[in-house]
Parts: sequence; structure tokens; C-alpha cells
Amino acid sequence: MKKIAIAPYAAKLPNGKRNPKEFPAWPELIERLNAEGYEVIQLGAKGEKRLEGTAQFIEGYPLEKLEQVIRDCETWIAVDTWMSHFCATMRLQGGIVIWAQSNPKIWGYPHNTNLLKDESYLREWQYAPWWDAEYNADAFVEPQVVMDALHGRLTSNATVKS
Repeated sequence: MKKIAIAPYAAKLPNGKRNPKEFPAWPELIERLNAEGYEVIQLGAKGEKRLEGTAQFIEGYPLEKLEQVIRDCETWIAVDTWMSHFCATMRLQGGIVIWAQSNPKIWGYPHNTNLLKDESYLREWQYAPWWDAEYNADAFVEPQVVMDALHGRLTSNATVKS
């Protein structure tokens, strides 16, 4: 079975508000991944909630083990958070990053598939603290956009590997 790693959460905010980086449609996306036969492996930090439909929930792994889990996957999908930086640092294959209010031209990596619905949703002050931003579910792409990006990435990976 093909494996997909996901990192669905961004850091908890000190004011207790929902982090504006958190993609609201993970349940639907996981359902679509499962329907296509993917084993979804959720990666995260201690205290995060396991999402329904994930085959594994890995939290608090040492970096070396986490790196191996990601290498064993077809690719990874995450919000704008630690995952893309970790994978770039470890020189892991590019993945899919779901953006909303932060600008992938500033914070993203060109080797990833960076999904931004529209620049009109970007925060004016990109370096301001996240606890000052309001959550906006409309700022995110639809799950089908993520699935289309996944199919495109896996097709291009297969071309490169052959």
C-alpha cells in the first residue's frame, strides 16, 4: 500500500485561538486519500489530536526516525508549518504545502507544490505574530485541488524514477 505522510497542525497559539494556518478540510482529504488506497500517516507533536481515518499517528519521534518515515512515503502533505522546513533541511523530496494567509513566495520552497487559493487572502504584515490574525476557512484551497496536486506530483515522481 502506498503511504502518504501528513502534518495537519500548526503550533498552538498562546491566546488559545485556532491557528490560521490549519486547513479545515483534513477529514474530507483523508477520506479521499483512503478511497484511493493510500495509507495516511499523521505526523505531529505531543498533545495533537489524531485525525480520523489515519492509519498511524506518530508523535514526538526523534528526527532520525521521522526522516525515515517520510522517506518511506510516496510524498507528504502539510500546512505551512515545521514539515516543509524539516524536509528541506533533511533534503527529503518535495511535498505539497497548503497555504492560506502566509506567502509561499516568502516562506515556501520552490521544490514543493505550494497551493495558495488566492493572494487576496494573504496577511498584509507577513512577519506579524499569528495570534494577531483571524482564522479564515475560506482562505484555503478545496480538497480536490490538493488531490489534483498529489496526482500531478506522483506522476512527475514516477517519470523521474523510471
